[in-house]
Amino acid sequence: MKINGVLAMEKMENEYSTGKLYDFVARSESLEEYKALLLRLENQKQRWAEIISKIMEANSLSAKRMGELCGVSRQSVQKWLKGSVPKKRETYIKIGFVAGYDLEQMNHFLQRYGGFNKLYPKCLEDSVYIFVLSSDCIEHSYKSCEQIIQMLKDEMASDNDNDNSDSYTTSALEFNFTNMKSLQEMLVFVAENSEVYRQQYIKLYDYIEEFIQKNLLPDGDDNVFQLANSQQWSSSLRQCVSNISQRKWYPQRNKIISLGIHLNMDADEINHMLDLAQMEHLCAKSPFESAIIYALENAKLEDMIYCDGTDDLCLYVKNILLSLNIEGAEAFMEELPEEDY
Repeated sequence: MKINGVLAMEKMENEYSTGKLYDFVARSESLEEYKALLLRLENQKQRWAEIISKIMEANSLSAKRMGELCGVSRQSVQKWLKGSVPKKRETYIKIGFVAGYDLEQMNHFLQRYGGFNKLYPKCLEDSVYIFVLSSDCIEHSYKSCEQIIQMLKDEMASDNDNDNSDSYTTSALEFNFTNMKSLQEMLVFVAENSEVYRQQYIKLYDYIEEFIQKNLLPDGDDNVFQLANSQQWSSSLRQCVSNISQRKWYPQRNKIISLGIHLNMDADEINHMLDLAQMEHLCAKSPFESAIIYALENAKLEDMIYCDGTDDLCLYVKNILLSLNIEGAEAFMEELPEEDY
Protein backbone atom coordinates (compact mmCIF):
# COMPACT_ATOMS: atom_id res chain seq x y z
CA MET A 1 0.00 0.00 0.00
CA LYS A 2 1.38 3.43 -0.89
CA ILE A 3 1.04 6.16 1.65
CA ASN A 4 -0.03 9.44 0.11
CA GLY A 5 0.23 11.31 3.40
CA VAL A 6 3.62 9.96 4.33
CA LEU A 7 5.27 11.01 1.12
CA ALA A 8 3.76 14.41 1.43
CA MET A 9 7.18 14.91 2.93
CA GLU A 10 7.62 18.24 1.26
CA LYS A 11 5.04 19.62 3.67
CA MET A 12 7.40 18.74 6.48
CA GLU A 13 10.58 20.31 5.08
CA ASN A 14 12.59 22.65 7.28
CA GLU A 15 12.46 26.35 6.57
CA TYR A 16 16.14 26.20 5.60
CA SER A 17 17.68 24.31 2.70
CA THR A 18 20.42 21.84 3.59
CA GLY A 19 23.01 24.02 1.85
CA LYS A 20 22.06 27.13 3.84
CA LEU A 21 22.08 25.16 7.08
CA TYR A 22 25.54 23.80 6.29
CA ASP A 23 26.84 27.33 5.77
CA PHE A 24 25.19 28.51 8.99
CA VAL A 25 26.73 25.67 11.00
CA ALA A 26 30.17 26.14 9.45
CA ARG A 27 30.14 29.88 10.22
CA SER A 28 28.78 29.69 13.77
CA GLU A 29 31.17 31.68 15.92
CA SER A 30 30.23 30.23 19.29
CA LEU A 31 28.61 27.22 20.92
CA GLU A 32 25.70 29.41 22.01
CA GLU A 33 24.97 30.45 18.44
CA TYR A 34 25.19 26.85 17.30
CA LYS A 35 22.95 25.58 20.13
CA ALA A 36 20.21 27.94 18.95
CA LEU A 37 20.25 26.08 15.64
CA LEU A 38 20.01 22.72 17.42
CA LEU A 39 16.70 23.81 18.93
CA ARG A 40 15.30 24.22 15.42
CA LEU A 41 16.51 20.76 14.46
CA GLU A 42 14.63 19.23 17.40
CA ASN A 43 11.47 19.53 15.31
CA GLN A 44 12.81 16.76 13.10
CA LYS A 45 12.18 14.24 15.87
CA GLN A 46 8.48 15.09 15.86
CA ARG A 47 8.36 14.85 12.08
CA TRP A 48 10.04 11.46 12.08
CA ALA A 49 7.60 10.17 14.73
CA GLU A 50 4.69 11.33 12.57
CA ILE A 51 6.04 9.52 9.51
CA ILE A 52 6.44 6.21 11.36
CA SER A 53 3.02 6.57 12.97
CA LYS A 54 1.36 7.13 9.58
CA ILE A 55 3.11 4.13 8.01
CA MET A 56 1.99 1.86 10.83
CA GLU A 57 -1.54 3.22 10.85
CA ALA A 58 -1.96 2.92 7.07
CA ASN A 59 -0.76 -0.70 7.12
CA SER A 60 -2.49 -1.67 10.41
CA LEU A 61 0.81 -2.63 12.01
CA SER A 62 1.55 -3.10 15.69
CA ALA A 63 4.96 -2.10 17.04
CA LYS A 64 5.87 -5.78 17.24
CA ARG A 65 4.93 -6.48 13.59
CA MET A 66 6.61 -3.30 12.36
CA GLY A 67 9.76 -4.40 14.16
CA GLU A 68 9.62 -7.86 12.60
CA LEU A 69 9.33 -6.39 9.10
CA CYS A 70 12.19 -3.95 9.73
CA GLY A 71 14.50 -6.36 11.53
CA VAL A 72 14.44 -4.49 14.84
CA SER A 73 12.85 -4.96 18.25
CA ARG A 74 9.43 -3.73 19.31
CA GLN A 75 11.23 -1.39 21.70
CA SER A 76 13.13 0.19 18.79
CA VAL A 77 9.86 0.92 16.99
CA GLN A 78 8.45 2.47 20.15
CA LYS A 79 11.52 4.71 20.28
CA TRP A 80 10.90 5.72 16.64
CA LEU A 81 7.40 6.77 17.65
CA LYS A 82 9.01 9.10 20.18
CA GLY A 83 11.36 10.65 17.62
CA SER A 84 14.44 8.41 17.78
CA VAL A 85 15.78 7.75 14.27
CA PRO A 86 17.48 4.60 12.91
CA LYS A 87 21.25 4.59 12.46
CA LYS A 88 21.54 2.13 9.56
CA ARG A 89 20.76 2.84 5.90
CA GLU A 90 19.40 -0.69 5.55
CA THR A 91 16.75 0.03 8.19
CA TYR A 92 15.46 2.97 6.18
CA ILE A 93 15.22 0.74 3.11
CA LYS A 94 13.22 -1.82 5.07
CA ILE A 95 10.88 0.91 6.34
CA GLY A 96 10.47 2.13 2.75
CA PHE A 97 9.39 -1.32 1.63
CA VAL A 98 6.91 -1.58 4.51
CA ALA A 99 5.51 1.83 3.53
CA GLY A 100 5.05 0.68 -0.08
CA TYR A 101 7.27 3.37 -1.58
CA ASP A 102 8.13 3.33 -5.26
CA LEU A 103 11.69 3.98 -6.48
CA GLU A 104 11.40 7.77 -6.49
CA GLN A 105 9.85 7.83 -3.03
CA MET A 106 12.45 5.44 -1.64
CA ASN A 107 15.28 7.64 -2.89
CA HIS A 108 13.67 10.75 -1.43
CA PHE A 109 13.18 8.98 1.90
CA LEU A 110 16.80 7.81 2.07
CA GLN A 111 18.26 11.20 1.22
CA ARG A 112 15.96 13.48 3.17
CA TYR A 113 15.32 11.50 6.34
CA GLY A 114 18.33 9.20 6.52
CA GLY A 115 20.94 11.52 5.07
CA PHE A 116 22.12 8.58 2.95
CA ASN A 117 22.82 8.16 -0.73
CA LYS A 118 19.97 7.19 -3.02
CA LEU A 119 19.89 3.67 -4.41
CA TYR A 120 23.01 3.22 -6.51
CA PRO A 121 22.89 0.71 -9.39
CA LYS A 122 26.62 -0.11 -9.23
CA CYS A 123 26.09 -1.49 -5.72
CA LEU A 124 24.87 -5.09 -5.92
CA GLU A 125 22.26 -4.84 -3.16
CA ASP A 126 20.97 -1.46 -4.39
CA SER A 127 20.65 -2.77 -7.94
CA VAL A 128 18.31 -5.45 -6.60
CA TYR A 129 16.22 -2.89 -4.71
CA ILE A 130 15.92 -0.83 -7.90
CA PHE A 131 14.91 -3.90 -9.89
CA VAL A 132 12.29 -5.05 -7.35
CA LEU A 133 10.79 -1.57 -6.88
CA SER A 134 10.47 -1.25 -10.68
CA SER A 135 9.23 -4.79 -11.37
CA ASP A 136 5.69 -5.87 -12.19
CA CYS A 137 6.50 -9.56 -11.62
CA ILE A 138 8.26 -9.55 -8.23
CA GLU A 139 6.63 -8.90 -4.87
CA HIS A 140 7.75 -5.48 -3.58
CA SER A 141 9.17 -6.66 -0.27
CA TYR A 142 12.53 -6.66 1.44
CA LYS A 143 12.30 -10.45 1.74
CA SER A 144 12.12 -10.73 -2.07
CA CYS A 145 15.27 -8.61 -2.30
CA GLU A 146 17.13 -10.79 0.18
CA GLN A 147 16.36 -13.92 -1.82
CA ILE A 148 17.51 -12.36 -5.10
CA ILE A 149 20.69 -10.93 -3.53
CA GLN A 150 21.66 -14.39 -2.28
CA MET A 151 21.02 -15.89 -5.72
CA LEU A 152 23.25 -13.24 -7.31
CA LYS A 153 26.06 -13.72 -4.81
CA ASP A 154 25.99 -17.46 -5.36
CA GLU A 155 26.11 -16.92 -9.11
CA MET A 156 29.01 -14.46 -8.88
CA ALA A 157 30.96 -16.70 -6.49
CA SER A 158 30.78 -19.56 -8.97
CA ASP A 159 32.07 -17.35 -11.81
CA ASN A 160 35.16 -15.65 -10.40
CA ASP A 161 36.99 -15.62 -13.75
CA ASN A 162 34.42 -13.45 -15.48
CA ASP A 163 36.26 -10.53 -17.07
CA ASN A 164 33.51 -8.78 -18.96
CA SER A 165 34.95 -5.62 -20.47
CA ASP A 166 31.62 -3.83 -20.95
CA SER A 167 31.37 -0.57 -19.09
CA TYR A 168 28.16 1.16 -18.04
CA THR A 169 27.44 4.61 -16.70
CA THR A 170 25.39 4.78 -13.51
CA SER A 171 22.39 6.14 -15.40
CA ALA A 172 22.64 3.40 -18.02
CA LEU A 173 22.69 0.74 -15.32
CA GLU A 174 19.68 2.26 -13.58
CA PHE A 175 17.81 2.35 -16.90
CA ASN A 176 18.57 -1.34 -17.42
CA PHE A 177 17.36 -2.38 -13.97
CA THR A 178 14.17 -0.34 -14.13
CA ASN A 179 13.26 -1.87 -17.50
CA MET A 180 14.05 -5.55 -16.98
CA LYS A 181 11.11 -7.84 -17.57
CA SER A 182 12.09 -10.89 -15.52
CA LEU A 183 14.23 -12.15 -12.68
CA GLN A 184 16.18 -14.34 -15.08
CA GLU A 185 17.13 -11.29 -17.14
CA MET A 186 18.41 -9.64 -13.95
CA LEU A 187 20.45 -12.69 -12.92
CA VAL A 188 22.09 -13.04 -16.31
CA PHE A 189 22.94 -9.35 -16.58
CA VAL A 190 24.58 -9.16 -13.14
CA ALA A 191 26.55 -12.38 -13.68
CA GLU A 192 27.88 -11.09 -16.99
CA ASN A 193 28.89 -7.74 -15.45
CA SER A 194 30.07 -8.91 -12.03
CA GLU A 195 33.28 -6.86 -12.27
CA VAL A 196 31.21 -3.65 -12.09
CA TYR A 197 30.21 -4.58 -8.54
CA ARG A 198 33.60 -5.85 -7.44
CA GLN A 199 35.27 -2.55 -8.37
CA GLN A 200 32.68 -0.10 -7.06
CA TYR A 201 34.67 1.26 -4.08
CA ILE A 202 38.26 1.08 -5.37
CA LYS A 203 38.67 4.87 -5.42
CA LEU A 204 37.36 5.12 -1.86
CA TYR A 205 39.78 2.44 -0.65
CA ASP A 206 42.69 4.23 -2.36
CA TYR A 207 41.72 7.59 -0.85
CA ILE A 208 41.53 6.17 2.68
CA GLU A 209 44.85 4.35 2.28
CA GLU A 210 46.43 7.60 1.07
CA PHE A 211 45.43 9.27 4.35
CA ILE A 212 46.59 6.29 6.38
CA GLN A 213 50.02 6.73 4.81
CA LYS A 214 49.98 10.45 5.61
CA ASN A 215 49.22 9.71 9.27
CA LEU A 216 51.67 6.87 9.81
CA LEU A 217 53.88 7.36 12.82
CA PRO A 218 57.66 7.25 12.22
CA ASP A 219 58.49 4.46 14.67
CA GLY A 220 57.42 0.82 14.94
CA ASP A 221 57.50 -2.29 12.78
CA ASP A 222 53.81 -2.08 11.97
CA ASN A 223 52.95 1.59 11.56
CA VAL A 224 49.24 1.00 10.94
CA PHE A 225 49.05 -1.05 14.13
CA GLN A 226 50.91 1.68 16.00
CA LEU A 227 48.61 4.37 14.63
CA ALA A 228 45.53 2.38 15.68
CA ASN A 229 46.95 1.88 19.17
CA SER A 230 47.99 5.50 19.62
CA GLN A 231 44.45 6.69 18.86
CA GLN A 232 42.69 3.80 20.67
CA TRP A 233 40.86 2.65 17.56
CA SER A 234 37.90 0.39 18.27
CA SER A 235 37.95 -3.22 17.11
CA SER A 236 35.30 -2.40 14.50
CA LEU A 237 37.37 0.50 13.13
CA ARG A 238 40.44 -1.74 12.92
CA GLN A 239 38.34 -4.30 11.08
CA CYS A 240 37.27 -1.61 8.59
CA VAL A 241 40.91 -0.85 7.79
CA SER A 242 41.70 -4.54 7.46
CA ASN A 243 38.78 -4.99 5.04
CA ILE A 244 39.84 -1.92 3.07
CA SER A 245 43.32 -3.37 2.58
CA GLN A 246 41.66 -6.55 1.27
CA ARG A 247 39.34 -4.51 -0.97
CA LYS A 248 36.18 -5.94 0.56
CA TRP A 249 34.83 -3.22 2.89
CA TYR A 250 31.20 -2.18 2.43
CA PRO A 251 31.09 1.49 3.53
CA GLN A 252 28.88 2.60 6.40
CA ARG A 253 28.22 6.28 6.83
CA ASN A 254 29.24 6.71 10.48
CA LYS A 255 32.34 4.58 9.94
CA ILE A 256 33.38 6.84 7.07
CA ILE A 257 32.96 9.90 9.30
CA SER A 258 34.81 8.20 12.17
CA LEU A 259 37.67 7.14 9.90
CA GLY A 260 37.93 10.69 8.57
CA ILE A 261 38.29 12.15 12.04
CA HIS A 262 40.82 9.50 13.12
CA LEU A 263 42.82 10.21 9.94
CA ASN A 264 42.75 13.97 10.61
CA MET A 265 40.56 14.96 7.67
CA ASP A 266 38.66 18.22 7.44
CA ALA A 267 34.98 18.44 6.46
CA ASP A 268 35.72 18.77 2.73
CA GLU A 269 37.88 15.65 2.78
CA ILE A 270 35.24 13.65 4.64
CA ASN A 271 32.66 14.87 2.14
CA HIS A 272 34.92 13.63 -0.65
CA MET A 273 34.98 10.20 0.98
CA LEU A 274 31.19 10.26 1.14
CA ASP A 275 31.14 11.18 -2.55
CA LEU A 276 33.31 8.16 -3.37
CA ALA A 277 30.94 5.97 -1.35
CA GLN A 278 28.00 7.39 -3.35
CA MET A 279 26.58 9.03 -0.21
CA GLU A 280 25.29 12.51 0.56
CA HIS A 281 27.66 15.05 2.12
CA LEU A 282 27.57 15.71 5.86
CA CYS A 283 23.99 16.76 6.49
CA ALA A 284 23.39 19.98 8.40
CA LYS A 285 19.78 18.94 9.04
CA SER A 286 20.98 16.06 11.21
CA PRO A 287 21.79 17.29 14.75
CA PHE A 288 24.66 14.78 15.03
CA GLU A 289 26.21 15.55 11.64
CA SER A 290 25.74 19.29 12.05
CA ALA A 291 27.74 18.97 15.28
CA ILE A 292 30.49 17.20 13.34
CA ILE A 293 30.48 20.02 10.77
CA TYR A 294 30.66 22.63 13.53
CA ALA A 295 33.53 20.84 15.28
CA LEU A 296 35.56 20.29 12.12
CA GLU A 297 35.12 23.84 10.83
CA ASN A 298 36.16 25.28 14.19
CA ALA A 299 39.13 22.93 14.40
CA LYS A 300 40.17 24.14 10.96
CA LEU A 301 39.86 27.79 12.00
CA GLU A 302 42.00 27.07 15.06
CA ASP A 303 44.61 25.40 12.83
CA MET A 304 44.28 22.05 14.59
CA ILE A 305 44.02 19.69 11.60
CA TYR A 306 47.27 18.02 10.62
CA CYS A 307 47.82 14.55 9.12
CA ASP A 308 50.45 13.71 11.70
CA GLY A 309 49.01 10.63 13.37
CA THR A 310 48.05 12.45 16.57
CA ASP A 311 44.65 12.19 18.23
CA ASP A 312 44.23 15.95 18.76
CA LEU A 313 41.34 16.21 16.29
CA CYS A 314 39.62 13.16 17.78
CA LEU A 315 39.76 14.69 21.26
CA TYR A 316 38.58 18.10 20.03
CA VAL A 317 35.56 16.61 18.23
CA LYS A 318 34.73 14.44 21.26
CA ASN A 319 34.77 17.41 23.61
CA ILE A 320 32.45 19.36 21.30
CA LEU A 321 30.01 16.44 21.12
CA LEU A 322 30.10 16.01 24.90
CA SER A 323 29.41 19.70 25.47
CA LEU A 324 26.43 19.62 23.09
CA ASN A 325 24.97 16.38 24.51
CA ILE A 326 23.78 15.22 21.06
CA GLU A 327 21.30 12.36 21.31
CA GLY A 328 22.41 9.26 19.42
CA ALA A 329 26.11 10.20 19.40
CA GLU A 330 27.09 7.86 22.25
CA ALA A 331 28.18 4.93 20.07
CA PHE A 332 30.16 7.27 17.83
CA MET A 333 31.96 8.87 20.78
CA GLU A 334 32.95 5.45 22.12
CA GLU A 335 35.27 5.15 19.11
CA LEU A 336 37.06 8.39 20.01
CA PRO A 337 40.02 8.19 22.43
CA GLU A 338 39.95 9.22 26.07
CA GLU A 339 41.79 12.44 26.88
CA ASP A 340 43.83 10.93 29.71
CA TYR A 341 45.12 8.06 27.56
